[in-house]
Amino acid sequence: MSPRSKERFEFDTIRLDDSLSESQYSQLEGQIRSAISGRLLSAGTRVPSSRKLAQILGISRNTVLTAYEQLISEGYLETVRGSGTRVAGLPPEAFEFDEHPQLPLTGTATAECLSAAGRRLTELAKSFPSAADRATPFRPHLPAVDEFPVAVWNRFANERARWSSQQLNHCDPQGFPPLREAIAEYMAISRGVACAAEQVVVTSGAQQGLSLVMQLLIEPNDTVWVEEPGNAPANQLLELARARVVPVPLDAEGIDVSGMPTRGGKPKLIYVTPGGQWPMAMTMSLNRRLELLTVAQRHESWVIEDDYNGEFRYTGRPHPALCSLDQSGRTIYMGTFSKMLFPAIRLGFLIVPPKLSQTFAYARWLHDRFSPPLTQMVLHRFIESGNFLKHIRRMRSLYNDRQKFLYHSLLEHLKTHIEVDLPESGLHLVVRGVTARAEDRLIAAAKRAGVEYHSVKMYSREPKAVRGIILGFAAFDKQATEKAIRDWSVELARSSP
Repeated sequence: MSPRSKERFEFDTIRLDDSLSESQYSQLEGQIRSAISGRLLSAGTRVPSSRKLAQILGISRNTVLTAYEQLISEGYLETVRGSGTRVAGLPPEAFEFDEHPQLPLTGTATAECLSAAGRRLTELAKSFPSAADRATPFRPHLPAVDEFPVAVWNRFANERARWSSQQLNHCDPQGFPPLREAIAEYMAISRGVACAAEQVVVTSGAQQGLSLVMQLLIEPNDTVWVEEPGNAPANQLLELARARVVPVPLDAEGIDVSGMPTRGGKPKLIYVTPGGQWPMAMTMSLNRRLELLTVAQRHESWVIEDDYNGEFRYTGRPHPALCSLDQSGRTIYMGTFSKMLFPAIRLGFLIVPPKLSQTFAYARWLHDRFSPPLTQMVLHRFIESGNFLKHIRRMRSLYNDRQKFLYHSLLEHLKTHIEVDLPESGLHLVVRGVTARAEDRLIAAAKRAGVEYHSVKMYSREPKAVRGIILGFAAFDKQATEKAIRDWSVELARSSP
């Protein structure tokens, strides 16, 4: 029997479709690769010469050569001197040629291979939000990216793209020094924080900043006080660090630590969002800030000030940062440019005590060395040129306008069904049904109307005890807001008893 009759794969059955956007050589590679992976071509099988296969398929020899070269580089084919080109003796999928039956992978088996933290993340991932191509009202957390001065940013990006050899070789793990200087200067003007550039640590967003804090300041079973309801992702990170997370209730002034017992252990750390509490949106009063710092000093606790949206205050000037009021030097400030500018920037920063800055910088180096230098350089140029402050002021005015428009639209169309407050700051409102049953109907109607929201229960450790619907307003203009509220109202009316 001739070698040709032994072949289990007939090369003349290859079909190349000129109507596809995929090139001919890529189609050819794929079909031969699949034949090898599917064991239609066994190890050692000789394949036609490039000239012969080109004649069989009626295509250019260069097309065949290009496909063969790629498959050789990937290890599917090999050239044997004097014997032409053959299927490799041990191609990449050789492990699939095992004749023994393979046990199916199950969810249980996959979970069992994970650490305790990994198993916890497997459970948390079930509620991971899916990303949509375009945000619709009223998805929280989003700034108005369509209002960002992209042309200015691109101009600075083009300027900074002309790198020197020094910039190609190294970047300070603590952050681009001129950017740290600009951040320190801005914090002194905006938030009253007197700090040196050496105290600023640039991070890849606030979440990385919190991870660094936990690694350096928290031991397993240390007690950490958090707001209830509060920042669920931050609380999850604390739990993964095996901290003992203790919820602290809120009132109209923010977190209330005055009556917290310490029999379960004094708090090693207190995590707060004073500039605009997440998710309930109140701003921590000055008296409450001073009270919190007093309690923290008494217990020798660290205070983490997550100021994710403190710049967007609509009644008077932003409150002084906790960090600026703390005389004990135990408050660490966390800021993020993802809310102030745009999410994709993925830059944040910490302000840490001077004696800890080198330790935090080294921990940052261990994490991922440093944030992309080009982005840091462009951000520095954006700040020092005055465009950052200009953008913040413009967004503060825009968000104030959008907040009030959403507030009045809610009262106009849903007033008999809801309770809603107008917070002093932030990028979201919290709507409550007048009763628990009314809130259930509001949520059902929102889903039918395609209204995006977050439930306060998502951020509570005691979901049965809280109510509320979180509506982000910053990213949506008046027309989009008005339409969404009207659609919501229509769906709610249809479900009225």
